[in-house]
Parts: sequence; C-alpha cells; structure tokens
Amino acid sequence: MEGIVIEPFRGEYEALERMAHASWRDEYGQASFPNFYRPAFLHYLFDRIPADKKDHLIGAYKDGECIAFLANLPRKFQFRERVYNAIYSCLLVTRREHLRQGVALALIRAAVEGNRKYGYDFSLLTLETGHRSTKMMNKFRAEGCSIERIRKSGVLARILDLGRVAASENLKGYEKAAVRLIRGHRRPKPAPGVSLRDFRPADLDACHALLDRYRETAPLARVWDKEELAVELAWPDVSRTLVLEKDGRVRAMINFIVHEHLGHTIERWAWINHVAFHDLSTSERAAFLRAYLSLIKSEGFVGTVDFTKRGWPAGPFYRAGFFPYPRSVNLVSWTFNRDITLTGVPVVYEIQV
Repeated sequence: MEGIVIEPFRGEYEALERMAHASWRDEYGQASFPNFYRPAFLHYLFDRIPADKKDHLIGAYKDGECIAFLANLPRKFQFRERVYNAIYSCLLVTRREHLRQGVALALIRAAVEGNRKYGYDFSLLTLETGHRSTKMMNKFRAEGCSIERIRKSGVLARILDLGRVAASENLKGYEKAAVRLIRGHRRPKPAPGVSLRDFRPADLDACHALLDRYRETAPLARVWDKEELAVELAWPDVSRTLVLEKDGRVRAMINFIVHEHLGHTIERWAWINHVAFHDLSTSERAAFLRAYLSLIKSEGFVGTVDFTKRGWPAGPFYRAGFFPYPRSVNLVSWTFNRDITLTGVPVVYEIQV
C-alpha cells in the first residue's frame, strides 16, 4: 500500500473504463462480458447521488492515477413494513498489476467505515461464484463481519440473433446446437393487439404506482422517490422503458438497460431492470413479453436477459421463449443494524448491476 491513498473518486470516467476492461480481460480471458463501466452508464448511476454524498464513490490512487474503484449507491428499502436506509455496493475493480496487494480490501474497509458513519442499516452486494469479490467477502466473513447470504438468483436469456451472438462470444458448435434444440433463438411470435410505446414523463405516476406494489408482495423491496425513478426509467442511450397502455391507463411496463457486450465483436443486449404487469392475465403477460422481444429485435439487439427472484413470475418468460442460462449470482448483505437479519429472504425487488 506504499504511496497509495484512498479518497473520493475524481471523476476520470474514461480512464476507469480502460482500467476495468484490462482487469476483466485478465479474469475472463477472451469471453464476452458486459461493459458496466461505459461512461454513459456510470453517469446514469452516479449523477443521482446527492452532492453531500459524493464520497460514496471511492477510488484508490497512486501517483495521481486511479488503480481501484468501488461505488456505493444510496437506497431505501422496505423490510417487514419498515423503511431502511441502505447502500448498493457495486462495480469493484482493481488495476490488474495491483491485484493481490491488499488494495481492494483497503477500499472495502474504507467503504464500510463510510457506511457506518452515515448510519446505513445494510449494504447489498451481488457476487458471482468464483469471482475475486466473492473470495474477498469470505475473508471478511471469517473475521466475524456480519455478512449474510440473502438469496441466489438465476439468469433467463432470450437470443434474438444467434449468428451475431455466436460470432461475438465464440460459441462452440455444441453450444449453438443446444440453443437451437431448445429454440431459444427463434423469432418472437406475434402478439396481436399488443402495442408498446416508449415511456413519457406523464406516465411517471402510473409507473411509480405499479412498482410501488412490490412493497406489498416482496419481503425486501426498493422504495422509490419519484424524482429518482424518473431518471431510472429514461436515460439517453442507457435506460429505456416501454409501457402497455389500454383504455387510457398504463397497465404494464418493462424497463431495460442497454449494455454493450465486449467479445470478438461488440453487441448490444437488453438487460431487464424492472417489470410490472400485476393486472395482466397469464396469456396477456406472455404476449406483452413477445411484443417487447419483437420491438428490441427490430432495433438490432442480439438478445435480452432477466434475473430471477426479483418479484415477478418466471412463467411468462418461459412461455415467451426465455431459457435458463448457466450462470447465477448471490445477493448478500453486509448488515450494520443489529436489530435485523436478511438471511434467507427469498425475493428482493431491486436492480441488477
């Protein structure tokens, strides 16, 4: 740690993106991975952080260069009918030449100290099995830190252009054959009578009401401020929301993030962020999703993914041709409030970064 200082992130978005790409290539090789560090996406996440909490974005610096980074995004959650102040910790990355030198551990300790200072009740983290961040959390757990496993979330995928996906991700012949066998690449079936349109500012109240209903059904659910939700649902070239309007009322909505997957080629995928179709029948939900698939396919997206156990049922997705992707992530909590425990909460309504 000689010569390394930890301080609020200075805002070098392009340099952070370059550093992250080098680190991810080192860990994942030539496999395709999503560009979570695209500056437009980072601004979408970070510009909502209040001015007095910009120290929630932390960097480790050496000789004036950022060599590690961690983001803490403020959140409000409802748990057991009470609202808590929380953090979503994400986007941890370390410059590859500084791996295994204790930099990331020091960064995490600084973040935890800040979370305690601000009085947050817990911090949520999404960890992938075998990833470096998972191994680091195991170290903190061994030290006696209150790190609780909440739930495991699977991935559902729908491929819309198998040729481009195969070229980008260098799929093997048997992998392409498996996708064809389960028909996970077929053209979406028509959805007669279902017409989706883009979100408008006038839809905000209706969309807020739809998403707020997860507080009634999900044991741990995000609590939205309308001003922040407006940013969440529409950000140029990053976040987009489609709504189903019927009889002058918004009856359903789906929000997705535009992520560039970096493989042998760069391809756009739609990562589903929010879905609300509470009042639709089973068949209407599947038709709604088919209309979504048809629209994004027409706009050149090669595929879309969703993460399970976030509050909406998986059945309509299977009926629309989604299939289980061989990947899963674990949601854990670094819990500071000793009056609560989040261990084993089965469903959590929250974003996936």
